[in-house]
Amino acid sequence: MNFIVFGVLAPIAYFTLRFLIKKLVINLLQNVKRSSNTKNMIKCENCEIFFSEDNIKSIKGRNICNKPECKNNV
Repeated sequence: MNFIVFGVLAPIAYFTLRFLIKKLVINLLQNVKRSSNTKNMIKCENCEIFFSEDNIKSIKGRNICNKPECKNNV
């Protein structure tokens, strides 16, 4: 009887609870990130300053910011 409880049921219960808690935490983190106003930052390859995704353009496969100095140096 001990083998069935500790050898079979306990590992199944452990992995099931672990899976459910992991899924809950991942969903919680995604919801917090979605509801916050933080923006993803990308580094300009010319001036090496970080800007939000709105201010960066991909030109010839490089991430370039909207500053005139950086646009002219492509």
